[in-house]
Amino acid sequence: MRLAGGSPDLSAHDQNKVSAIEEVRIAGNALVMPMGRIVLVRNGSQYCAVKFTRAWTGKTDHDYFARYESYYQGDGTGDFSKPNVQFTEEELAWRRRVGLGKFFSFPAGPENLEIKCGPIRLFWSSKGSIYFRSHAKKDADYGIELAPTTWTEISEVNIFDPRLQWYSYDGKRKEVRIPIDRLWENHERENR
Repeated sequence: MRLAGGSPDLSAHDQNKVSAIEEVRIAGNALVMPMGRIVLVRNGSQYCAVKFTRAWTGKTDHDYFARYESYYQGDGTGDFSKPNVQFTEEELAWRRRVGLGKFFSFPAGPENLEIKCGPIRLFWSSKGSIYFRSHAKKDADYGIELAPTTWTEISEVNIFDPRLQWYSYDGKRKEVRIPIDRLWENHERENR
């Protein structure tokens, strides 16, 4: 699977089963996280934590929606318990296209395709997808790194946890699927 910037990555059938998906999908240009699990974002000394709380389809099989929370920590400490953390909660929307062809079509309603985390903007296309770039940019390495976690609460986050595996854009990476309950299994096995 390569998540495409122009269309959602999952079929409508898969979208209706979003709560049942309990795996992390890691592609060259994006990650897909299970609902309720935190993915960490790093851009230089800026840190962000994003959690998708809900995903659903709209009136057609081509309308996708999600709700997310983000926590931005820009002081370089990565400490999400500090009072300077910026919290955002928003709804995302990808609408079916109406009109004629690729160049004469437009969304059937208002869209919001970017996850906002302080000054960091990340493209979203469906479900729990999060790209290594903003919506306005093409797939490339912009210094964004993502680390999937098993955590569900911001109070659990430790950006220095040795179990974290940070990923950046890699156009040659083949898709990897990891069950969420096995995400840190290799690290724990190595430390026994």
